[in-house]
Amino acid sequence: MNGGGTGRTLLAVAALLAGLAPWWMAREEGAKSFLGFSVESGSTGAGDSAATGAFFRTAQVNTASTHTKSHSAALAELSDGTLVAAWYAGSGEGAADVAIYLSRRGVDGAWSEPAAVMTRERVEADLRRNVISLGNPLLLADDSGRLGLLFVSIAAGRWSGSSMNLAWSEDGGLTWGAARKLTMNPLANLSALPRNPPARLMGGGWAVPVYEEFLGKFPETLWLQPRGEGWSSAVSRVEGGVYVLQSALVPLAVDRAVSFFRDFRPARWMSASWSDDAGRTWTKPAVTGLPNRDSGLCAIRLSDGAILSAFNDLSPGKRENLRLALSEDEGRTWRTIATLEEEAGSEFSYPFLIRTSDGTIRMVYSARQTQILFAEFNEAWVHEQAEAAR
Repeated sequence: MNGGGTGRTLLAVAALLAGLAPWWMAREEGAKSFLGFSVESGSTGAGDSAATGAFFRTAQVNTASTHTKSHSAALAELSDGTLVAAWYAGSGEGAADVAIYLSRRGVDGAWSEPAAVMTRERVEADLRRNVISLGNPLLLADDSGRLGLLFVSIAAGRWSGSSMNLAWSEDGGLTWGAARKLTMNPLANLSALPRNPPARLMGGGWAVPVYEEFLGKFPETLWLQPRGEGWSSAVSRVEGGVYVLQSALVPLAVDRAVSFFRDFRPARWMSASWSDDAGRTWTKPAVTGLPNRDSGLCAIRLSDGAILSAFNDLSPGKRENLRLALSEDEGRTWRTIATLEEEAGSEFSYPFLIRTSDGTIRMVYSARQTQILFAEFNEAWVHEQAEAAR
């Protein structure tokens, strides 16, 4: 028996465990150190007042784009009511020319010319490491007008070789500070990606739904909280396995929430999981009655407590339609109320929903691989659609 070899192996294992222990404890600490979710008031706001009436409007954000791939759009509202949209675009997913683009919409209702705010070259300089492509932006807006940008940089391979980064803007996205890499896991920070809207926390910060794609696909929560002059980050697991990802996190109360998952099992149904301890632990994901053909979805809570979801219904092609569905029992059952897009041979994907301070629902999504489309509508329109669909 090779005692020396066995001893070296045991020492190596002990060293690995010692290295993992601080990270493992930190990943759970984030979920323990905050007071719960900051849940929106039930007030509908001016956007849903009776005088306004039901409305639904659409526009294209990147009207002059010549990119062959524009995808994974996100949306945020600044403290002054300005809307900011971000997405990645270039010659193709994972290509070297992919950049993170941003556009702003002020009170005049017009979207500004998209500007590349993060390029591969800039991120390489900020991080001082190799970057082959960028992707999956997410915006974090606080009450002071400060704006955060989460995005991934790929150092090797595709999404499984990605890392998550965070940059801040003090002027609503016009200029940006240096990007900094977040410590998401001990395996060279590989494969953590954001996708859906963050949930605000009491006391400041966000619970950000993220997911892993390295050695399996599974959802997690990134806890971002202010600490002195900076920010702390920790990660906690929502679900293991290899069949659900890209969770849409919807707070129901200070200590309760539901998450909906993109599900790539053969059953083709959206899955859901519930938490009664402010996101520390979650129930085993259960399939719902809403179709999901391995495609991104999003969900938000309305002023009356109902949950609105945007999703791809089943079709001959993978994502040939985009529909809205409503749940009045915290996501357990659903009914489809409206079709936003439907076109054979086309793709409408990665919907992103927010409910802004005036009660209006705002949404961005990818269309035909090249367009970033924007829609805005109020709850009165949702109720009209729901009644018509009965």
